[in-house]
Amino acid sequence: MIRSTGAQVALLALGVTLLAGLFAGNSPTTVLWRALVAMVIALTVTQAVAWTNKLILRDHLQRRKLSIDREHLGLVRAMAEEQEQDEEELAELEEEAPIETTIAAEAG
Repeated sequence: MIRSTGAQVALLALGVTLLAGLFAGNSPTTVLWRALVAMVIALTVTQAVAWTNKLILRDHLQRRKLSIDREHLGLVRAMAEEQEQDEEELAELEEEAPIETTIAAEAG
């Protein structure tokens, strides 16, 4: 993507410089020389900007993914704690159930 963006902007700079030089009435050699210089400068600058944007975007996406992963981990831990509490409550109820059944059997 960096290369294609740089090439597109460089070709645009070449075309604009060629047209501007021809409309200004400059000699063809001067127009071509300036157009090539403009193309190289545009290519270099655009690739540098595109590379910087790529690094910024990658850094942002890594931070976003890390925050999503941390949030997900927190939710998974909360669900695990909830499940453990439910299992403990169920175990307590099962321990109490035989006593209640025995009392109900003696009363009946």
